Amino acid sequence: MRKYVGERIQKLREAQGLSRERVSYLTGIPEDRLEAYEQGSAVAPIGVVIKLSRVLGSKVEGVLHGGATVSENITICRAGESLSGELGNTDQSYGYASLTRPGTGGHIMEPFLLTFDPQTPPGPPITHEGQEFVYILDGSIELYYDGQRHRLEKGDSAYIKSTMPHTFHGMGESVARMLAVVSS
Repeated sequence: MRKYVGERIQKLREAQGLSRERVSYLTGIPEDRLEAYEQGSAVAPIGVVIKLSRVLGSKVEGVLHGGATVSENITICRAGESLSGELGNTDQSYGYASLTRPGTGGHIMEPFLLTFDPQTPPGPPITHEGQEFVYILDGSIELYYDGQRHRLEKGDSAYIKSTMPHTFHGMGESVARMLAVVSS
């Protein structure tokens, strides 16, 4: 899946006539990281996908899933059938899978399942446009938000403005899972 996301990023960039250097300047993403995302050797964190979609004139779902091919009025994802696949681990210390059916257009929210290995070091705080709602499914997660740390346990939720510096990190001994819904 990460290869196809990278190919879409590169195609969108080239369609806009933008060099990697220019996109790097406009997004603040280092040029070597952008190249790694395009080649599929690294997974772009969700915040990076949002930044790239804005600069490249696409919606988040366009970067993640490609063009719309199904109705946008209702999207049903059956367990184990319709997920776009695990996108892998990011430099933000989590792996994620999109919970949206590929090919659905018109979304203003993107739902994700994030998985945190507490042994992975935390990533640097990031900012991006939009808002996020998160719900802890399993384990413990530390939310660093605008200079403050918050411990979130199973059943806890948080609603944040994504333009403030933030990052999430798994805590404790076991893998933690979190549902995240991001506005695009």
